[in-house]
Amino acid sequence: MNIKFTIEYKGTNFHGWQVQNNVITIQGELNKAFHILLPNIKFNIIGSGRTDAGVHAFNQIASVKLPEKLNLDKFFKSVNGIIDNDIYVKHYEKVSDDFNARFSATSRLYNYHIHTKYSPFKTDSSWYINSCIDINKLNECADALIGEHNFSSLSKNNVEVKNKVCSITESYWEQSKNELIYTIKANRFLHHMVRFIVGTSIEVSKSNFSFEDFMKLINNKSILSHPICAPATGLYLNEIKYD
Repeated sequence: MNIKFTIEYKGTNFHGWQVQNNVITIQGELNKAFHILLPNIKFNIIGSGRTDAGVHAFNQIASVKLPEKLNLDKFFKSVNGIIDNDIYVKHYEKVSDDFNARFSATSRLYNYHIHTKYSPFKTDSSWYINSCIDINKLNECADALIGEHNFSSLSKNNVEVKNKVCSITESYWEQSKNELIYTIKANRFLHHMVRFIVGTSIEVSKSNFSFEDFMKLINNKSILSHPICAPATGLYLNEIKYD
């Protein structure tokens, strides 16, 4: 049977989602727990996307094929008992055999958190910025992102990814007391794309980077300045949508 399940995790102590040699990852920890419980079964845990080292998730989606007669409630309770406490499987359901957590997704939504008043409790979960930020300039940048753009200049270079075009349907900043939250929704995201958008937008808001150069990056036109990458600590995968 094909199972869709939802995972919440604090990514601070992990090297991202995808399994890698000699480092601890979210997918790797799930694989270990599954192997302990199903030592004679071959399985492939498919994530909706690869979050980077230090990035968090409220609702990462994964899919996996499991034996038909498996008691899912008992199985996932056992998984949660084995995996690191910074990872939690909070929901599961049976889905059609053609469902794929990655390729069936129609949109993904990320949030980025910034705090402007220092708190030791937020160091692993938000980006601390001790300077004046113009939210109007941030939303000017955010508005400019709506639509379809080539994000070659606002993502980490990856020769394996040929198509760098993404369609942005939501992009806005909200401010509440000492916190700023950025929301962005798109059909797909490239490596470090949200972090480059956030970091460069912040520099525009502080007048260290021109809005005109930001527009050139969106339109993939060459400029002398380089985009700024925000730290992973404030980034959250929040929602995956499926038809």
